[in-house]
Amino acid sequence: MIITDDNFVIISKNSNEVNYWADKIYPKWSSIVTLRPCSNQKTGSGVEPHYHDCDEIWLFTKCSGEAKYKGEVWLNDKVYKITPNTVVYTPMGTLHRFQMFCDFENVAIVTRLEREKRPIHIIADEYGPPEKTVHGFVVSGEENNGPLKTKGKRCPLIELRQVCLSKNEKIERYKLSCNEYWAVLEGDVFINTGKFEAQLSSGDVALLRRELIRELRTEDGCRLALARE
Repeated sequence: MIITDDNFVIISKNSNEVNYWADKIYPKWSSIVTLRPCSNQKTGSGVEPHYHDCDEIWLFTKCSGEAKYKGEVWLNDKVYKITPNTVVYTPMGTLHRFQMFCDFENVAIVTRLEREKRPIHIIADEYGPPEKTVHGFVVSGEENNGPLKTKGKRCPLIELRQVCLSKNEKIERYKLSCNEYWAVLEGDVFINTGKFEAQLSSGDVALLRRELIRELRTEDGCRLALARE
């Protein structure tokens, strides 16, 4: 199910999983074409070294186990540790991979395709080395508690983090000063624009345009991923 308006788009979990680079679903006013929660990922999961014809951003939202570090990510051969709430930004042309040491959940975001517009993992040995753009970065979970401090000139997001709401809690009505994106990780949340209210469940996403007035509330509590552009 997809609900569209000039100022917002609501996408159900099933519709959101049709295409990783969903440029025909996501609105033109958004710089992203994927906002996808990935739950129930298993220990040992990872990806091979590759790059993209777009930017890719990850938020590692939930990790099991008692070990401090839950995994590792490589950006152009530099290694970073992963903890819960870690943000990983891999700009176009950045060779990257990651490996997890526990069961985990994360959220994937990608921007619109550029250059050759290949919607794939591009392997250097097969397609040639990447043409780099800017440096990627990693923000540790401990430091990721608000707007991104060192996002640079290319990263489209100014914020990407996990938000937890308690039973009967709400986020007050507010006129957005930037595009805002929500992904439901666990539980249910109601999004109200004044003229329209939608109930979102785990896996659903909401894309809200700048200048929209919105309010969020939950009855039983929920976990969300918040991105601001």
